[in-house]
Amino acid sequence: MTAHETVSAGPMWATPRLRLVALDTALACLQLDDRKQFFRALNVSPEASWPPELNNTESMTQTRDRLTDRPAEAGWHGWVFIMRWADDAPGRLVGNGGFYGPPDKSGTVEVGYSMLPSFREQGLATEAVQGLAGWAFSQPGVTAITARTLVSAAASRRVLEKSGFVMTGEDSSGQTGQLAVYTLQRPAG
Repeated sequence: MTAHETVSAGPMWATPRLRLVALDTALACLQLDDRKQFFRALNVSPEASWPPELNNTESMTQTRDRLTDRPAEAGWHGWVFIMRWADDAPGRLVGNGGFYGPPDKSGTVEVGYSMLPSFREQGLATEAVQGLAGWAFSQPGVTAITARTLVSAAASRRVLEKSGFVMTGEDSSGQTGQLAVYTLQRPAG
């Protein structure tokens, strides 16, 4: 594989500064088993601190296993966020996120995201969340997107609010503390 050759991937979505790439089974396997090849397949510079916090071997294994069992669900699980400076140069992985599965019976999906520390406070998380929301709403049947974050996570809450999410409640059932629940409805028209 050459430096600019990539493996197949799931859906992709572009924002002004980012390219969002949905993991397919092959990329999800590489992320776990061959990180160097994972970076090469995405045509990105190696990131020593990959993956971002809130991601671990267990969560990446769950994503791989879901995509292995249901490859048609690429796009409804893990995504990576790539920032590019030039088309002919490798990009930089800045974060990841995605959905906790396809839409439920009411058309709702839940989104999550995490950024590498060196790429925070630059509006990239907001851009990535807006991109994920744009992709989700371009899919048939998606009526709403929810997100949960710690009540105390001011930066994460700002990302959601700048992305158009509205706080719709709190959830104390988690083990990590009190969560703020946000919802974004499908735009009219």
